[in-house]
Amino acid sequence: MKKKAFTLVELLVVIAIIGVLIALLLPAVQAAREAARRSQCTNQLKQLGIALHNHHDTYKYFPNSSYQSSMGATTLLGATSTDPNGNWRIRISALASMMPFMEQTALYDAMKQTVDSSTVNACSWIWDANATGGSGVKIGSQPISTLQCPSDPESRTKKDSEMARCNYRPVYGDMILPSGLEDVLRSIFRRGDVANVGFDAITDGTSNTIVFAECVIWGDPSDTPRIIGGVGIITSLAADSKPNICTAIISGSGTLTSTAITGTDNPGRMPGKRIYDGRSAVLSVVTVLPPNSPTCGNNVQWDSAGTLNTASSYHTGGANTLYGDDSVHFTSQTINAGDPSFDVATETGSSTPYKDYRGPSFWSVWGALGTPKGGESVTGP
Repeated sequence: MKKKAFTLVELLVVIAIIGVLIALLLPAVQAAREAARRSQCTNQLKQLGIALHNHHDTYKYFPNSSYQSSMGATTLLGATSTDPNGNWRIRISALASMMPFMEQTALYDAMKQTVDSSTVNACSWIWDANATGGSGVKIGSQPISTLQCPSDPESRTKKDSEMARCNYRPVYGDMILPSGLEDVLRSIFRRGDVANVGFDAITDGTSNTIVFAECVIWGDPSDTPRIIGGVGIITSLAADSKPNICTAIISGSGTLTSTAITGTDNPGRMPGKRIYDGRSAVLSVVTVLPPNSPTCGNNVQWDSAGTLNTASSYHTGGANTLYGDDSVHFTSQTINAGDPSFDVATETGSSTPYKDYRGPSFWSVWGALGTPKGGESVTGP
């Protein structure tokens, strides 16, 4: 009897067909996976908005940028140091204050117990990944999955010695920020020892005001090309600088063309990795340069005179943004952000223009959306 079998040519044809089918299907599968991750990211940002509203319902004001009124951290309570940038409980961030409204009550209670029992106001879990709070609960490096966008590779990798990570940062208005505990006048997040802000302060309308924005998490600081938009270190960057000082040092390919952040610098200081630290350089985003533009700081430690943290994401073409009415919108990286060469200091006649200026944003639609009471009639995308 004649045996039935494939010839070598037939086998190769079948393999080729299978290869073509895989090549056709793989991009579709990857696109479907990214669509699912993006949807999860959007939902998490919306849940953060609900937590923000619940905080307001409970305390009648939004969480503070630092000096948390809700945690009794508005004074130094007799500590010998008066340095607002020192290791004191006045550095506690807005996200720390929101923990009980994010199903993190146990974590919040551990924080609060440490704050209440501290006689020198030192809450080491703000900057130390291995530090513990009340009842010995380890706080600094404890991950919170709902604060990490699955589209970001860094959200899925973490060393125990590093601080907990976060992809969603509070919007501190339309300004270049100093690194300390500034009172952010052009934001809903104000210092607790200065003012507690409620919905009545959003005179531009909650549907026209961005309160949180998505940002990629910084990995190893030597890996700057992976950071969306590029990163620049500019020693002359200050609160009155023109934004194009940041874009000018990044080449067209996104390669860093100024001093690079090296692997020897402390990665725990990098934005997105100190979610309990209220210093503006570490946990903030500003609506100056459009999403996925460069991010710039004054030095490699990210803790000096000037910081320009830009919204960014691994979603193609822009980043997710949360508005004051708890709606989430995808903001395109092509949104109108005005002229980055505009000189705000000259226009306002002040070397600290954002402390003195109260009018409409200089950064067009993007800047207007980042301020709660600039007086602009601008709607989101």
